[in-house]
Amino acid sequence: MGRWTRIGIYYLVAIGISALARYYWHTDQATSVEAGAWAMYLHLVAGAGPALGAMLVWLLFRYRSRFSLGGTNLPLALVMVAVPAIVMAIRGIPNDFGIEPHLFGVHMGLWIMFYALLEEIGWRGYLQDELGGLSAPVKYSMVGLFWYAWHLSWLGGNPLSSELATLFFMILASAGIGFVADRTRSVLAATAFHILGNIMGLTTDFKRIIPDDHHRIMICIVCVVAWLVILRVWRIWDRRRQAVISA
Repeated sequence: MGRWTRIGIYYLVAIGISALARYYWHTDQATSVEAGAWAMYLHLVAGAGPALGAMLVWLLFRYRSRFSLGGTNLPLALVMVAVPAIVMAIRGIPNDFGIEPHLFGVHMGLWIMFYALLEEIGWRGYLQDELGGLSAPVKYSMVGLFWYAWHLSWLGGNPLSSELATLFFMILASAGIGFVADRTRSVLAATAFHILGNIMGLTTDFKRIIPDDHHRIMICIVCVVAWLVILRVWRIWDRRRQAVISA
């Protein structure tokens, strides 16, 4: 079967699970104190759609992606996705669940990492690779469009201007994350940058637990600085490895 058939199957699974999670299981609602901190992991159901869609395509069509979890450098990829948990553990996050703030920071960092990873297995690990024959601007824009539609915010009766702004943000984010994925061939590296949007308020529990925009921005800045340093080291190691291979 052709590319668009595979994409259609992938997207039906991704958006179908998204609809069930958001409108039937209501996983996009904030976690109540009564439910407990572990109930936050129910939010992973919505993020699982892209991952399950990608896995189905890989199994049905024996599709092989150029991307992998670690890409060209698994240790550095693992360090990248660990950065948010480390930053939030050091900062400490006060909470209503009665959990020690520094330990809760680790919990929040890991939780948001798993959510972003489930999405990125689909968006970058499969879809961006499937569209790999297209030019970078077209490829990134198409992934951003699919990504925007998957959130189903356009069904919520929001103003057109708000939806257009969200679409623009998704395409812009898709270009940035997609560029990192193309450079590193790593789904984990893409996951790290995906986390920025979740921290800045696209995830309901983050907005509730850390309502201060300033605090969320500072977490993001520290993470981005750390990631840029890691990507610089990554590039140096890749060049050295290539030089050894070519020698």
